Amino acid sequence: IDDAIKQYETNTCIRFVKRNKEQNYVKIIKDDRKCYSYVGLEKRVKQPQPLSLGGGCEFIGTVVHELGHAIGLFHEHQRSDRDTYITVYEQNVQAGRFHNFNKTKAIDELKWATYDYTSIMHYGEYAFSKQPKTLKTMEAKDGKTTLKEPYDKPGLNKNDIDLVKKLYKCK
Repeated sequence: IDDAIKQYETNTCIRFVKRNKEQNYVKIIKDDRKCYSYVGLEKRVKQPQPLSLGGGCEFIGTVVHELGHAIGLFHEHQRSDRDTYITVYEQNVQAGRFHNFNKTKAIDELKWATYDYTSIMHYGEYAFSKQPKTLKTMEAKDGKTTLKEPYDKPGLNKNDIDLVKKLYKCK
């Protein structure tokens, strides 16, 4: 966890500080075998905001990914323009898991950064597949890029860093 936090603190103006008496804060928990976080601060909740790093979530890329959600980053493969870059195979997605592929509303995301197949916020080709390693749930349209899971990535890439700096107006 400390190494993942260090990636944000070394490369951006984001600082993670220990909670004092704040009502709203992120609390890292271990929820069985689940990895999840809200995207940004869930303002309706006047209690700890859970960021779960359960069993199987200990990879640096996974921790960086979940911290990304906590600071406001959405999945790259859910961008409103994603159909230009990837094909999503809805029929191959596990029942009840398609929400992980719903497109976000076209707000300002397109002016912040170009589509990035290698973003820490991009899932891999077999994410939530009915038959992992057999049925792809998405693939790149460029015909040459293999989409990797966050756990197979070392963490933030240059585009991720640039995006966080723009969003937080880092100098």
